[in-house]
Amino acid sequence: MNHKVYKIQKGDTLHSIAEKFQLSAEALRTYHNSHCELSDLLSGEEKLPRHIKIVLLPLGQLTKDEKSNINNNLTFGLKEEYKIEIKNLFLVKNDPMSENQTESIWGITENKNAQVDIQVKDKKIHKYDTQLKTLIEVINKINESSDHLQIVLNEEGTIQSVLNKNEILERWEEIKFQDVKFSELQDDFVKIIVEQYNKAFENVSKLIKENMLYQVVFCPKNNLRYPVLYTQPLKKNIEVNSLIFPQKNICYDWFYTSKEEKEYIQFSLQADVPSTRLQHFKELYEKGYAAMLQSPFNPEFKIEGQYMFHKQTGKLKQAYVYAKEQMSKELLYIVQYKITRISSDEPENTETNTKDETIPLNEEKPKAFTSRFLFD
Repeated sequence: MNHKVYKIQKGDTLHSIAEKFQLSAEALRTYHNSHCELSDLLSGEEKLPRHIKIVLLPLGQLTKDEKSNINNNLTFGLKEEYKIEIKNLFLVKNDPMSENQTESIWGITENKNAQVDIQVKDKKIHKYDTQLKTLIEVINKINESSDHLQIVLNEEGTIQSVLNKNEILERWEEIKFQDVKFSELQDDFVKIIVEQYNKAFENVSKLIKENMLYQVVFCPKNNLRYPVLYTQPLKKNIEVNSLIFPQKNICYDWFYTSKEEKEYIQFSLQADVPSTRLQHFKELYEKGYAAMLQSPFNPEFKIEGQYMFHKQTGKLKQAYVYAKEQMSKELLYIVQYKITRISSDEPENTETNTKDETIPLNEEKPKAFTSRFLFD
């Protein structure tokens, strides 16, 4: 079995070491004595025997200061790659009107100035509705406008602004004329989509900030506390584009709980939007769907997700996020986002901690998370 090894310093006592690692003295003594040599057993006395040079702790056990440091330095890392997998399902009268599954690789670099560079590559469409093939191809091609994205983050980790707006706009104009024009001339619906994107690209920062995918990836992640057993408010009044009516926004609040695991810190985020905040969708619903569905307007919006950050590096390891948007019992949209870091969790800098040593262990794999609310 592997352990965290603490080198005893001058002046250390059983209680001072226990306090440093936020353990009880009894818990520390019990763990050490369960794994050490017989000659290195700790008694219940405060003073440590002179011949004992190290104390064994559970692997991944952090000091109070180390925990505080991680809370303020949760990151995507320097030159990391993440796999972004998206599944979405649009249900009308419980029948799937559209079901899609995509995957892409994001190269992400986050520096100390809260600037992030994103390069999207290796896009794949694993599943799509054949009736919507042309439309999906057009939208995917349009989305290539922002395949290279440079952003600045707010203090808590959400998107503040986009730095390479001109590059994105130039790419959009190129795609619009070279790749989408032919479809636009054939299909009036594609023409409407192009017009909507023309309008949206007038404010690139707003377009990116209100996109659900970017809000899921760049969720509030700094200054979080753990463990937090009871739901705490995290960030209020966040606006995101509706999944069913993209021309309208939904305003929601993030809440969270957290817990500490062997190698990871797990943050669970959730959002429940009061139906009073969704009344501005009523006119759109009654105009477009009410008569066909014969179902009263009954809006609901929920998000539920779990984010796993590695203790030693502070890097995001994996996240599962589910969003459910409902306008009535017969009209709802469900989406799952899965974010997985591809590279390993080896610490980037082992010189900063000379007092503690960690004996490596095969990396613990985060547990998959499935939302409970999707079909409640």
